[in-house]
Amino acid sequence: MRAYLLSAGLLIAIFGSVGTYLYNKFSALAEMDFSPAPVTINADIAQVEIIQRTISAVGTIIADQESLLKAEVGGRVSMLSFEGGQMVTNKQILVQLDDSIEQAELRRYQAEQALAETLLNRDQALAKDKAISQSQLDTRSAQFQAATARVEETIARIRQKRVLAPFAGLVGVPMVNVGDYVSAGEPLVDITTAQNLEVEFNLPATQARDVELGLTVRIETANKELLAEGTISEADPRLDPTDRTRGFRARLNTSTLFPGEFVRIAILLKDQNEVVTVPETAVTYALRGDAVYVVEQTDNGPVASMRMVSTGEHIGQRVEIRSGIKVGDTVITAGQHKLYSGASVTVSEDSPL
Repeated sequence: MRAYLLSAGLLIAIFGSVGTYLYNKFSALAEMDFSPAPVTINADIAQVEIIQRTISAVGTIIADQESLLKAEVGGRVSMLSFEGGQMVTNKQILVQLDDSIEQAELRRYQAEQALAETLLNRDQALAKDKAISQSQLDTRSAQFQAATARVEETIARIRQKRVLAPFAGLVGVPMVNVGDYVSAGEPLVDITTAQNLEVEFNLPATQARDVELGLTVRIETANKELLAEGTISEADPRLDPTDRTRGFRARLNTSTLFPGEFVRIAILLKDQNEVVTVPETAVTYALRGDAVYVVEQTDNGPVASMRMVSTGEHIGQRVEIRSGIKVGDTVITAGQHKLYSGASVTVSEDSPL
């Protein structure tokens, strides 16, 4: 009996010790803080900026003067007096078609004109002495006028065999070679001015109502780098019935672009608005919508809170926020991939705050 009591006491002591140990262990675990460590982030302040409202468009660079020269009459090319890319002067002969037949006809008609003039002068002298009738004098006069008309007609046909530069400018690569036979209306060469460039673009009616002559336009790259500036100088008085857009032209202040070049255009409107902006890196873009994490102060310290936002224009390295953020909000600009709403955060010393 005594052995049983001793064994029971020993078991009670052992289980008591184990129980006390486990109790102390679980009590210590219960008092420990298992919440995740604060996420280190960079942050900035949402600011107010005054921006210039713009309309974006695409357009084509055109020359102030450009033309596709074509043959007025058919003939064989006897001379090309230019090379592609060459600067030519106004009225310079560019293409000469064979005019040997017309030149021969001109010499014949000039001889006939000279003979008709001589006969007319003689009959006019005889008419003063009443030696010939008035009808014979009229016939001589008509013969001289007909001979003169044939000379002028032949000179005009010779001119048609010469293709002249309609203005000073740069010519393109010739579309024909010496010896080729060309038909009337066949293209021969392009010519364009090199100094005065314009940009041509179209806008839908909803945007065209805000655009007027004299507004400034900017030619920009995809990264918003400025290539050229200009002012709107021309506008169509009506909409195109095909696509319901209105055409505009703006004269540019540069000659470094090429006619035919496709460009991006920013039209600067007269309106200037105050908008809320945040750094570009603060915005998380997604198919479900754009979001920005902001820092909110709670009893347990600063935490991250995700807000859905509506973005607008890009202004340098900042983005316009049209809704979801107000001025003075602290927005998170780096470390968003580690965040969720309610996550504890600590602002890095490198932040501009």
